[in-house]
Amino acid sequence: MGLQIPKPCPTQKATMDDRTHLNAEGEIDAETEGRSSASGSAVFAQYALIGIFLILLMAMLSYGRGVFLPITLALVIGTILAPLTNLGARFGVPHAATAAILVLGTIGLLSTGIVFLADPVRDWIGRAPEIGANLREKLVIFDAPIEAWNRLREALGAAPSQSKTIAFDFNSSLLQPALASLTPAVGQLLIFFGTLFFFLGHRGRLKESIVRFGSARESRLRVIRIWNEVEANLATYIATVTGINAGVGIIVGAACYFLGLPSPWVWGALAFVLNFVPYIGPATMIVTLLGVGLVTFGSFYQAMIAPLLFIGMSTVEGQFVTPTILGARLTLNPLFIFLSIAFWAWLWGPFGALLAVPLLIVVIIIVNQFAPKDEVKLPS
Repeated sequence: MGLQIPKPCPTQKATMDDRTHLNAEGEIDAETEGRSSASGSAVFAQYALIGIFLILLMAMLSYGRGVFLPITLALVIGTILAPLTNLGARFGVPHAATAAILVLGTIGLLSTGIVFLADPVRDWIGRAPEIGANLREKLVIFDAPIEAWNRLREALGAAPSQSKTIAFDFNSSLLQPALASLTPAVGQLLIFFGTLFFFLGHRGRLKESIVRFGSARESRLRVIRIWNEVEANLATYIATVTGINAGVGIIVGAACYFLGLPSPWVWGALAFVLNFVPYIGPATMIVTLLGVGLVTFGSFYQAMIAPLLFIGMSTVEGQFVTPTILGARLTLNPLFIFLSIAFWAWLWGPFGALLAVPLLIVVIIIVNQFAPKDEVKLPS
């Protein structure tokens, strides 16, 4: 009679299998939890490194403003002028020759602007004390609100204010820092023109060198797409905005002429330049026209005519003309524009505000190349 191996009880077998399953499931859960924790720590470390890098980058850009600002300005302008070098190459003109012509043309344009603006600016600076006294007389209507505001501050526990009226002290201590921020040093001009020339003259080699940094074919193709999109979008945007701003400058100059404001072509040129900076530029132009009107006319209401006309024209241009011409492809989010202007103006001053929108376009193009292409449908 052979040996018979006893069969396990069905209940015991199920219990053993359940325990084995639970033990295995518990080990898997612990392992998964550990992996998730390690993955979360790695992601946090990556974001921390990115944050540290951005902080150090901002500190470097702020500390080296005298070098990085003219280089960035030259690269942006060179990217805008790049189609002209390509056009010259089609007719057999070397890139270096086209770059030299463009740089000399830029120098000539800046010199012409300085010559035409030097006398009016010097005249207005010489009349600064007279302008300040005139504005104090015209804005006497704001004395009562200012006094009421000061009484409210004192009631809330603030220190008494010494100023009971609007003060306008246009002296050298106020004008000199403002003009210094708009007049770069000789070294910065040399860096700007040198960078502009070599970028335009050797743009093809620079592009090849940057593309070679990518090890994979896909990364190299992405760099080429970014480069081409930046050139196309910047050139289209700046060319379109330049044409629109030229129309704005002509209209402002003509309006100032017919309204009787002095040096109307100066205010037209100023409107042309300031309109490259959204929000801040038109606001500065409104204040400028109001100040010129207060100095020129004897009535506050007459002085308000030019600013009101500019507000109406700027509203039509900003809300209808520019979006229609640029189209949806180059229309930027107003919040992003405002934050970009605030950041670059804080970092680099007036020239930073001028570069804010072009740099924003570059950042958006780079982000779009790395962002997923799947469309996300948001709930209504």
